[in-house]
Amino acid sequence: MANLNLGILAHVDAGKTTLTERILYQTGVIAAPGSVDKGTTQTDSRDLERARGITIWSAVASFRLGELTVNLIDTPGHGDFIAEVARALDALDAVVLVVSAVEGVQPQTRRLARAIRAAGLPLIVFINKIDRLGARGEPLLDDIREKLGLRVVALNRPDGLGDRAASVTPVDRTAPAWRAALTDLLAEASERVIEEYERTGGEPSAAFLDAELRRQVANREVSPAFFGSAITGAGVDALLAGVEEWLPPAVGDADAPASGTVFKIARRPGGEKVVYVRLFDGRLAVRQHVSLHRHSSWGEPEEIDERITAIDRFSGGAAIQTGEIAAGEIAALHGLREARIGDRIGAGGGAARELPLAFPPPALESIVRPLDRSQITRLREALEQLAEQDPLISLRQRNESGEISVRLYGDVQKEVLTDTLSRDYGLGVWFGPSRTICVERLVGSGEALEVIFEGGNPYYATLGFRVEPAAPGSGIRYERQLGSLPLAFYRATEETVYDALQQGLAGWEVIDCVVTLFQPGFNSILSTAGDFRKLVPLVLLEAIRQAGTVVCEPIDALELEVPEDTYGTICGALIQARATIEDTRVDGATCHLTVTIPTVELRGIEQQLPGLTRGEGGWSSHFAGYRPVPAPAPTRPRVGPNPLNRAHYLAEVARG
Repeated sequence: MANLNLGILAHVDAGKTTLTERILYQTGVIAAPGSVDKGTTQTDSRDLERARGITIWSAVASFRLGELTVNLIDTPGHGDFIAEVARALDALDAVVLVVSAVEGVQPQTRRLARAIRAAGLPLIVFINKIDRLGARGEPLLDDIREKLGLRVVALNRPDGLGDRAASVTPVDRTAPAWRAALTDLLAEASERVIEEYERTGGEPSAAFLDAELRRQVANREVSPAFFGSAITGAGVDALLAGVEEWLPPAVGDADAPASGTVFKIARRPGGEKVVYVRLFDGRLAVRQHVSLHRHSSWGEPEEIDERITAIDRFSGGAAIQTGEIAAGEIAALHGLREARIGDRIGAGGGAARELPLAFPPPALESIVRPLDRSQITRLREALEQLAEQDPLISLRQRNESGEISVRLYGDVQKEVLTDTLSRDYGLGVWFGPSRTICVERLVGSGEALEVIFEGGNPYYATLGFRVEPAAPGSGIRYERQLGSLPLAFYRATEETVYDALQQGLAGWEVIDCVVTLFQPGFNSILSTAGDFRKLVPLVLLEAIRQAGTVVCEPIDALELEVPEDTYGTICGALIQARATIEDTRVDGATCHLTVTIPTVELRGIEQQLPGLTRGEGGWSSHFAGYRPVPAPAPTRPRVGPNPLNRAHYLAEVARG
């Protein structure tokens, strides 16, 4: 039996979870569709999701379409939980992108469309809420083509737009006008269509057009579109038929070595770890040993051997135990205690996809403290478990005060963490104000050297480091000159280099540089790996001090389409938000602006734009790198011994 792992993605409030409920109802999985407003949905199953009426964690349900088994993944729509979407993309074969017929293409819709394109996934567009006042038909299709860059073909049409009784009618695929329009669309991406058109005297057969449409959908060249209403059910049967007819099922070789990916981790109330995997090739069985592959923080491959103690396969709205899963399936594995999100199962071959980063890491961080100071250890353990489920929530702790900081996408995520820590862990916490996470870039080059037994070097090690700036976005490149250190000393040195780069001269992470190790030396009797670990920060930070750094803040590229008569007001707001206007173009009554704006200012501008443009503006944004912060540059409190203060560092390290 064929499998299809299907994601439902949308801007918040486009009706994504309501559509999921309607699909599960119409395929017989649930007896009645749940309500987001009433907190009775199947996939938003946690108390916190039901209380807030939003999807926070991705959820899996399964249903049958003829001979096709569909694993449906409902993902969050709110921007603060975009990391859940990014991880789900790694497990999917195709996507249904939900667009509201009333609100149309929204900022998050554009971000999702870019991410789907980057993941190389075929998609169907479901235009929801045709029963709502203000719903649009053909003009919205034009917006989708223009703003999302999708070549869509509508396979039904809405009747009675804006009325509660709105319905849909299938297009007549035998009508000459419709076949001619489809032929033109398909010919844009295929010479085969042109050749067939000429061979048949302008009358390619219905079978040929269907086969070509199916091929172009699979190749992400064309996207079918369906109108409907998730709340009334109109058009949902047509959508399900379209999923079965047009989307390609999962492919994989069940007889090949096991190859898959870990895309989600959850914990049961008792603390048991549950690992969600997508299997691309091979089979997995209970009691089978599997190898998990990942890269360490310093880039070296790691392999962990684990044993599966139980497997849950998704059937309807529940997870049922099974003895084995095969290529193309999604399942929950038990017993993988060391697994992390992003781990690859098997040796990394097969069909497993290495996806580009669809969304940037969180740009904000906030201090979090327990209301009861004696619970700091419990808070740390709870946050470590939550970070395991969401790796982008990285933790940072200050040794002296015991404060912990977490990375966040926004204040809603902060509120959800507060509720989660209270509900699931019994911890009351206080979050401080969010602040932007900056980085440091080298201004020039620098080098430093500490020689064993010389110049007050208390460690039995010799190390020299040269640091140089590298191109933006190139990351860290670590090089070492030939020497005769034992392998363990080289490894300890390299690991500590990456750790030390997490805090530059102003306390921010140092990025985009080349670090070269030179003139390493050791004493064959006295030296240990610990000597090298302790010496690295002193030498490396001295080299960075000589090079100098500049603090840079994250920025986004923002593209706006606004009424021409609001241009002056919009420019004033952008300048006030420290944005730089890169390009302006007027097209009739619409003005198109391209700007770069500090990420910290973006949310405020997005909140102002509907009012400033009378609700007629449109915009999209994406991460665009970093740029220097105007003086005075912000600093970040250091964690641990400070190598920039030699006496302090040596004293703190000596105290352990």
